[in-house]
Amino acid sequence: MSLLPKSRLPMRIIALPLTTVVRDPKHQSDTPRPLVYYHFQTPPPPADRKVGWVDWATGKATQAWASFGKAPEMNWKYKVYRYGERLVDRIDFEELALKGVDPSLGPHISQLRRSTQDAKKEAEKGIVIPFVHPKSLSPSPLSHLRAILEKRTPRHKKGFWVWLLVSPLTAPFMLIPIIPNLPFFFCVWRSWSHYRAYKASEYLQSLLDNGAIVPKSSSDLDDIYVKHTPRFESDASESHDTKEESAEAKSMEVDEKILLRRDAVPPILKMFGLPETAAADIYRAIEQADVRLKQGIYT
Repeated sequence: MSLLPKSRLPMRIIALPLTTVVRDPKHQSDTPRPLVYYHFQTPPPPADRKVGWVDWATGKATQAWASFGKAPEMNWKYKVYRYGERLVDRIDFEELALKGVDPSLGPHISQLRRSTQDAKKEAEKGIVIPFVHPKSLSPSPLSHLRAILEKRTPRHKKGFWVWLLVSPLTAPFMLIPIIPNLPFFFCVWRSWSHYRAYKASEYLQSLLDNGAIVPKSSSDLDDIYVKHTPRFESDASESHDTKEESAEAKSMEVDEKILLRRDAVPPILKMFGLPETAAADIYRAIEQADVRLKQGIYT
């Protein structure tokens, strides 16, 4: 069961809350917000799209990395691949999601800067981007997305420059024979990843500013959360007076809980018609959210 046919969707955003509201003790002034995984679904590139040098280089790098994963287990390439995958698992899931957004495949901002009447006509053609979310992300899902983008845009801009400036420092590793300069390639890749996430953040902020992203709550998604949300433990024998005295403490405890279990991922993929490759991203986000709550890391 897919919520909306892919053929009607030039772009779609799916919000999956991972936790209940969390409070960052280091930033008491910040509004408590849940950790949310955003899946940005864009259409495939057109068949007649010209392949630029960036796409060519990215494709070659992807193929080379995949070949490392197919090497024999005792080979150094396979060991590098396994270690690299563990490093990817430690990268913020927000960055990994953003860097997968290709603004060239979404609606151009110039298409959205029109009169109200023209905008209505464009909406009928499917220009408006559905922002599907469960009701648990209410009352203002757009404000949550905007807050995340405002926080991550400068972070990725800084990360792009830091990793780019660090990459020349890896030049001495080029003197090592046989094995390629892996530190250099890693620095370049991290810089490229931050750059993609930075440009995607700016693009999504522009879509928000132009009112192109329209929230749409999903009762079907709510049903999945009801069926697959971990149950919070409570003491049924606790007296009413004790409950009142510890209300604030229990509120804090309940506020920092995981909302989504791994077994909810297959139904979500089926519901939205997502590819199997999307499962790995959601699993990674769930695991990171759990680690952040246990370690007190909320950003």
